[in-house]
Amino acid sequence: MMARPYYMVVALLLLAEFTRFGEGTPNPGFMVRITGKGLEYAHQYGVATLKNDLSTIKLPDLSGSYGIGWLGSVNYVFSGMRIHHFLLRNSQLSLHPRQGIKASLSNNHVSVSGNWKVKKSFITLHGTFDLSVDGMSVLVSLNLDKDQSGRPTVSVTHCHNFIGHVSIEISGHISWILNLFHERIENNVKNILEQKICKMVKESAASRLEPYLRTLPVTSMIDQIAGIDYRLVGAPQVTFQGLDTPFKGEFFGRNWNSSVPFDAPPIMLPQKHDHMIYFAVSEYVFNTASRVYHQAGQMKFTIQNKHIQNLTKFINHKSAKNWRKQHLRPRCLTSKSTPLTTLASCFSSGFLLGVLQIPLNFPIQLHTSSFWAIIPQLARLYPNMELELETSPESAPFLTFTPGNVTFMPVMDIQAFVLDEDLWPKSAGRKPLFQIRASTNISITINVNSSRITGSLTTGSELKLELKHSNIGFFNVNLMESIFNYYALHIVYPSLNAKLEEGIPLPLPRDTYLNSLEFQIHENFVFLGANVDVD
Repeated sequence: MMARPYYMVVALLLLAEFTRFGEGTPNPGFMVRITGKGLEYAHQYGVATLKNDLSTIKLPDLSGSYGIGWLGSVNYVFSGMRIHHFLLRNSQLSLHPRQGIKASLSNNHVSVSGNWKVKKSFITLHGTFDLSVDGMSVLVSLNLDKDQSGRPTVSVTHCHNFIGHVSIEISGHISWILNLFHERIENNVKNILEQKICKMVKESAASRLEPYLRTLPVTSMIDQIAGIDYRLVGAPQVTFQGLDTPFKGEFFGRNWNSSVPFDAPPIMLPQKHDHMIYFAVSEYVFNTASRVYHQAGQMKFTIQNKHIQNLTKFINHKSAKNWRKQHLRPRCLTSKSTPLTTLASCFSSGFLLGVLQIPLNFPIQLHTSSFWAIIPQLARLYPNMELELETSPESAPFLTFTPGNVTFMPVMDIQAFVLDEDLWPKSAGRKPLFQIRASTNISITINVNSSRITGSLTTGSELKLELKHSNIGFFNVNLMESIFNYYALHIVYPSLNAKLEEGIPLPLPRDTYLNSLEFQIHENFVFLGANVDVD
């Protein structure tokens, strides 16, 4: 009857961080640690759960037989037993390295009421009774491991219980006869309880605790492209500071699953214990996500005239206003050693950025005539024709975590096409013109709420362009950088932000939430401290 709360307690404790691994064990992508504060919360939650659930616990029937003088052997049954009072005097939940978790309840009192029935030959008598159990103590040792699917498992390795005293009061027809022998009945009930309590504990662990642990996510589908693998990469470990558990934290494609060609870096957690629980998310988690979406072709962007027209939707946004304050008035420093081409590029860029401040209804378009000042030969070769741009990263862009900073340095290929379905019907009405490599340095802000990890992008540096290939002859790409920077800030970055704002879920049991968050960026990982609420 004392076992039910521990399936909730241990499930909470299994949200933890792993700091040491055996030889050959892979580094985790996601780590969690529970502190002494969290352990105490789990303990108090378990006690509260116990008190709330006692009235709903159905106790097994007790039966036996006694010889009562001239009546001979009499069979009795105590049934319909319910706990109506419980006094918890001492309880403790403790961690023991290399041994596991020990949960104990000691010197407690329980009052039980129910029905009795006595049968002798063809005579049956019945009534009610009140049973008091004093000095009840239970000590349970739990061993933590993981199964083949990567979920945590719990088994009862030791159980011991003791009952100090049992007293029973019987009422009903000829109950006075049974009360004459109440000491013998009480001793028998005490023996039966001592035999059944540990059996109930083991059955509760198997029927309640294990099913609850199986609610921890092993994989979670993010969208139609990707999922994330949350399985354990090692068995949960008990330390003096808390319970440590390592999660894999690897993104995978829903329609394919190939091995990741890089390993998760080690995570060295700081010694912080102010919050109940701490999470560490390695850059490995984010980089496997980038790899999956790149392989799925989800990082390709097509820039068409309709996208240029949509620029007006972003011009008055706060991010666009801030960008204009920083970039619309470039300073062109001149000296005797400054190359003429550099000066021309700078002043031309200033002019083009000024053009972006024209009225919102001005028809800016991807058109060959719009590029006459930048690529004169384009307008001559293909007069009055529409253009289209395709952008994609050369490889999956990876994040790098350093103390206090997250950097992202993608290298993009930009392919330009001229459009005319009548001239080039076999190539979808497109003819390739030139290909440009664009590189930049992006800073990423990462946020964490009660259930998900989200992010947003800010530019660390402007786009730098390099001409890779041209079918229309050489041209100076420096004059294009301003336009591409404007487009990147107003279209590409908001699109990526929308994806990052969806975030990825934290591996929490059902009805579990985080509050009082603390967030830091360390070498190779981001670090989150939080307190836990459970509905």
